[in-house]
Amino acid sequence: MGDGDRRDTAGPGDPLGAVDASLTIFALANGMDLVREPAARRLEWYRDGLDRGILLEVGPNGRIQATALAWNREEPDVTPRSRRLDPVPADVPARALTAALDEGLRAANAL
Repeated sequence: MGDGDRRDTAGPGDPLGAVDASLTIFALANGMDLVREPAARRLEWYRDGLDRGILLEVGPNGRIQATALAWNREEPDVTPRSRRLDPVPADVPARALTAALDEGLRAANAL
């Protein structure tokens, strides 16, 4: 892990496209992979024997919902441990988004 940026299936009209640049910078600065999907983003890394991540999705209210995750890839049938974080506005400034991602990083590492 730690390749920085992986583009999967994101495309035009992607609701998280506006924050991609900030997510890419955060991923590179923290040795994470960024996985782009049509309606979500995942920052992923490996620590202390578990895969960890931050899942970002846009809710119906237009706010970005972040969920911290931890899972064991050797046990794919086991539901990942998770913790929902406080949502942030989709048009949040880069500095505020970075603060929210820092919280997600700490939360995922604590799972």
